[in-house]
Amino acid sequence: MKRLTALFIALILLVIPVSATSGSYFDYTDDILENGDLIYYFQEMSLQLPAEWRGKVMAEQQDGGVSFYQTSSHQKYLEENIKNGGFLFQLGASVNQSFTQLPKFEYLGFSEDTAMNYYLRLPTDYPAYPEKSIQEEYDDMIDDIDYVVEHAEFYANKDKQGGADSVSTYQDDASDGMTAGQPGTDTVVADDANDTPSWTPQQVRYSFEHSMMPRYFYDRPMAMLDAIYKNGFYPLWNVICTENKVNPTYPEKDYIVHWYYTDENAELVQIELPDPDAPTLCYRIYFVYGPGENDAAYYTLESDDFAPDTTFLCTWDKDRNHKIINTLPNLDKTSSGYQDKLKEEAEMIARLSGINGSLKIDSKAKSVTSITDDKDDDDDGRDDKDDKDDDKDDRDDDNLQEIECPQQGFSVEAEKNYSWDYQVGTGVSIYTGTKGSIPYVIVYQGEDLIVEAYEYIKEQYTPYMQEKYGADLVSYEEKENYEIGGKKLPAGIYSYKLGDYTIEQVRIYDSTGKATVAYTAKYIKGEGDETLKALDTAVRTFEAEEADDLLDD
Repeated sequence: MKRLTALFIALILLVIPVSATSGSYFDYTDDILENGDLIYYFQEMSLQLPAEWRGKVMAEQQDGGVSFYQTSSHQKYLEENIKNGGFLFQLGASVNQSFTQLPKFEYLGFSEDTAMNYYLRLPTDYPAYPEKSIQEEYDDMIDDIDYVVEHAEFYANKDKQGGADSVSTYQDDASDGMTAGQPGTDTVVADDANDTPSWTPQQVRYSFEHSMMPRYFYDRPMAMLDAIYKNGFYPLWNVICTENKVNPTYPEKDYIVHWYYTDENAELVQIELPDPDAPTLCYRIYFVYGPGENDAAYYTLESDDFAPDTTFLCTWDKDRNHKIINTLPNLDKTSSGYQDKLKEEAEMIARLSGINGSLKIDSKAKSVTSITDDKDDDDDGRDDKDDKDDDKDDRDDDNLQEIECPQQGFSVEAEKNYSWDYQVGTGVSIYTGTKGSIPYVIVYQGEDLIVEAYEYIKEQYTPYMQEKYGADLVSYEEKENYEIGGKKLPAGIYSYKLGDYTIEQVRIYDSTGKATVAYTAKYIKGEGDETLKALDTAVRTFEAEEADDLLDD
């Protein structure tokens, strides 16, 4: 698996202040690879440990490096106030060859970026605890040190050999059919030159649910919960997919957050996940925190191919140990009592965690992260269905930002929580989801005026789409009066296949009297409410700069 930590931790820590400190060569995060091996990511390199060491090894960061111990020996010796029991090796680094004076070591390699030599310092005595079974386990682990040495990897050295892949996201060119330039191409997140993902979405999902989430939660529970409270849960999944260069695959609307609290300041966060499509993936996960400062627990409801009507209630503890607690009936999402069953399950998890008192729903948390959410996404504590009688313009305008495009001489407005960018030949792209990816709205002002835009759609743009997507074009519809932004404008509405997705595209033409403005909205089929709302706002707020203003620029 690729190195995951930087982007992911940055996303989580956006919500809390952090001090600016220089990182240590020995700061690390750990994970489990597809083959079961343990992997420890450091600033410049990674160490890979055999799968057989899972549950048997522990690491401690120290001034001179990171020491790895056989867990059973180390804990037994600590009871006798002996601090170095069960020592296997220590990862160290040096700018010179001083480590060669150590009585026993294994050289790992040289970092070309920092000129540091990395090595493993090995034990010179026999630190296994004097119990036969523990000593036999220690001997087996010592015999595997060669495996650790052989699988050490330096990131910079690998990159110089062409090991780093680049990430591509959905692209578009809003001037398609308006200029003689090459049309843009849509691509789902790309992988290496062979277009073959090294990890499947299911494999990334397993690591996400069973490894990354509990690890980061136990490490910084308040930061994790703050991130989910303010941003929802799907952004965490999406950024991990980006880091691993795989498609998010699972729809955003299937990541649903239910937030509960008690009078004793305990919090329980229930995450509904997309239906599992592989064994041991989760139907739901739970973060439990409080009421004590150090009281954190992580639970999973896991699937099994051999028992499709049953879920396995499990837990991951702080020491990365996995335990099956019980089996429960699988909940039917289509049943009328599904929501009540979810609440009952949450209450059962609360009792299991020692939480007393009834659970109360926090209505101000970002409870559902889907852009098609029919629940409340604002801060007034009411469902959106109760907001429909509000004045729409007043409600939206309070939360809009102005986006200026001096390159093409116009401005539009969009929600403040959206990101945007400008590209030559494309115009302004407004992203209602992840920046650089579908879903988005593009606004492009051309230099010419298309007088008969509806005829242009039928005779030029639709044929262009037919040629571009061929058999992948599922359907199209041409409308002379498409109602959007308080106007009736000519539009082409298209649906086409893109990998495993069906993409909906709305193409609209408007006029300033001197130039044509093209609007493009793209979104995954069935998930377009937010993007169409952004399109409506863009059309409604578009303003072309006057000629005098352009001369001033």
